[in-house]
Amino acid sequence: MSLKLKVIIAAVTLTLLGVGLFVSFMIATRLDTYEVEREDVNRPKPRDLLADDKLEDKQPAFDPELIDTRPFGPEDNRWQINASAAVIKLDVPDTRSDEHEALQRLYPDYAAAAKALRGAGFEVLPSVNLLGGKAKQFDDGLYAAMDQYMVQNGEEGVRDIELCVRQVLTELNPTGEAYAWLFASLEVGRFITPEEHQRRPRQVDRFVETFLADEAQSRPVGFYTWNENLVRVFQFLRYLQQPFDKREGTPQVLANALARNSQAREQYTRMLEFYAHLTNPFDSLSLLPLADELYAGKPLADVASAVGVRKPLVSFLPYSDSKETALFDRLYPRGLPPSADLMADLINAIRSGELDLKPSEHSGWYDYQLYALESLVLPEKGEGNDKLLLTRKYKLRLLEAFKAMVTKTRETHIRQMGEAKSSMAAPPDEGLAPRLRVEPNPSYYLRIARSYAFLQNFLEANVQDLNSLPGFRAEGNRGKPLGEELESMRLLFYGLYFVSCEDIGHKPQLLEGENADPDYTRAIAADWLKSWETDPDLAVDTRVAVPIYRDDRVSRFWCTLGVRPIKLEANYARRPSWRPLPAAGEQPQPWQELESYKVQKAEWVILGDDFAEVQLGAKATLTRGELQKVCDQGGSKEEIIKALGK
Repeated sequence: MSLKLKVIIAAVTLTLLGVGLFVSFMIATRLDTYEVEREDVNRPKPRDLLADDKLEDKQPAFDPELIDTRPFGPEDNRWQINASAAVIKLDVPDTRSDEHEALQRLYPDYAAAAKALRGAGFEVLPSVNLLGGKAKQFDDGLYAAMDQYMVQNGEEGVRDIELCVRQVLTELNPTGEAYAWLFASLEVGRFITPEEHQRRPRQVDRFVETFLADEAQSRPVGFYTWNENLVRVFQFLRYLQQPFDKREGTPQVLANALARNSQAREQYTRMLEFYAHLTNPFDSLSLLPLADELYAGKPLADVASAVGVRKPLVSFLPYSDSKETALFDRLYPRGLPPSADLMADLINAIRSGELDLKPSEHSGWYDYQLYALESLVLPEKGEGNDKLLLTRKYKLRLLEAFKAMVTKTRETHIRQMGEAKSSMAAPPDEGLAPRLRVEPNPSYYLRIARSYAFLQNFLEANVQDLNSLPGFRAEGNRGKPLGEELESMRLLFYGLYFVSCEDIGHKPQLLEGENADPDYTRAIAADWLKSWETDPDLAVDTRVAVPIYRDDRVSRFWCTLGVRPIKLEANYARRPSWRPLPAAGEQPQPWQELESYKVQKAEWVILGDDFAEVQLGAKATLTRGELQKVCDQGGSKEEIIKALGK
């Protein structure tokens, strides 16, 4: 065989082999993979920035004038130091094998850690984390003060956001949907007066319920849990941040109202400018462009492009944008694969140069805060880098500091900050089990509520001033006027009824004219359920005895001998359905039955009372104290019953 023929055969063989390998690779990579549409962002591969620094790369110049002002040496032999040409090596020794207990613990705060470590003989050097933590406390307090100031303030000539909302309401039709939507913001913020409550539109219920049901949107987090006023501020502003994906309807009506009211428009503009600086410019549209004749009739996508915001959405108060949010939206427009690591994506983008953290002329405070953290990811770009020789492990320590500190920084802005979101709805990630807040027995709760309503009507008709009388407990008065507490109990049990109905997906069945506001009473019950374990009424001894039968030979008592834990399991015999929660003004997607593998069993422990019927002599009596004394002596149920019969 000629050499030429051998070459041709070899070339053909290699070509076929290459095609086969390519096809095999494509098949392998197409099977059992999570496919995500991902924009090609031409991300350059970052150079290895985590290698140990090389001393030859560090060449600081000597400056004879750069003398450390701190004297060294004994009192009679002081000396100076000039470190202008010096390089300091930083490393992080492994402490996992250190046997000292103080190094192996996690502490709740910096002060506790410092105290413990100093007590163990270690010298504590303030870290970037510690100093960032110091700043964090001030930042949170400042942002909290600013939010409260913007929502309500008494400064002459400055109109607060609550008053701005009220001004816009005066321009709206009280029977229209836009009026009800905006009115609901005041109700969510608990700014509605009793007189205004009487005039509230019926549609408000739907808007408030939809908002509160979305806990990711409505549940106060961060420093907003510090006090009730901050809770109100958070929910009021978050309600106004709800986005609309169409300009028609409520957004356009609100924009037109702003255009008609110069006072409201002035404050509205001030609010937008304030939050664009306090956090960052916005990721979507405010109402102002919708009132601009230049954009009349144009769809939101066109307006967003013209104004220069990323998202074709409109809000009364838009969310602020951030560079990391924009990055994640670009990388994962169709959903997040299970293997995604967003923090790694952010760090890689910064290290590769794809993401420049330097603030622009339009940046807000958050961009400046984030830029301060860049030197933790790119230490070579920081001042004095030529003075520091960093090991790989120390650079990893800086990356860990960055992860924690960017988290804390973003958390300060948590109410105003937007999030990256997929444009494709996905079924719930976690398995769904029945979600019970009380043992499911709505009929019991409703009937107890009605019993209180009956008693209330009777007593108010027959007692001149029910609130002039106290209720009692073993230690004395209960501390509340009787009439008020009776009303509280009525409302609580109506609320428990509505909670239980919601838990099991049951439509409440009230009588015509029955005095029970679902939203109001459900909120009362929800508050009580958050802290029921601290209710003093539940700390009272439950063991009681009551005579139920007596003749000339014997007497019978019904007794409760103590509280017994009982296991409760719940699962779905028929699966529920799901759909994505629609945003305000958004067309809901069709319901879908949850897949069988998505449903799970739920387990609880509930508390019951151990009951016994006890037979004693014909003339016997049994007080609570006597029963409790016998029960305190211990033993089984049978032994307690036997002891009572002696």
